[in-house]
Amino acid sequence: MNRAAYIVAGLAAALTLMFGAGVASAQTGGSAPGGTTTPTPTPSGYSQVFPIDSSVPHKYGGGFGASRGKRSHRGQDVFAACGSMLVAVAPARVIYRGRQSAAGNYVVIRSKALRQDFMYAHLQSPAPVRKGQILSTGQFLGAVGDTGNARGCHLHFEIWTGKWYRGGRAIDPLTTLRWWDSYS
Repeated sequence: MNRAAYIVAGLAAALTLMFGAGVASAQTGGSAPGGTTTPTPTPSGYSQVFPIDSSVPHKYGGGFGASRGKRSHRGQDVFAACGSMLVAVAPARVIYRGRQSAAGNYVVIRSKALRQDFMYAHLQSPAPVRKGQILSTGQFLGAVGDTGNARGCHLHFEIWTGKWYRGGRAIDPLTTLRWWDSYS
């Protein structure tokens, strides 16, 4: 997607938040970025997709458990061009959206059906979603960036069984990411 398309997507996201999807679609002449990629059914019966738009070249970087000084890395880094579109991996509700010194701009979504939380960090700008918003699989939720303690443009992606920092635990997302990547 070129820069102009991202600008239109950002405008449509803002209109969606303010007025609903129908207005955003009418204003942009197409689907709102809230528009979706085509979800692919998985063996679990739930539709899930790779968190970065599938047409964007990407590579895997630092992984789960790598030393980060006094703590260990709780996710998987996926390097892609700054501005690359990020999408919801599954039907989910936005539970957190904010900024933190290490994570930069981040968003956490919860799939009640999968009993998992998904955390996206280092977003280019604050996520154009709001806490409590219900997202569909493939729905736009931000862009790859390098905010916070990031070296180069990438998505830091975490999967938590149970609730994020509320009794759940982080699991290594690499196998799941590679699975989604294989068909998205």
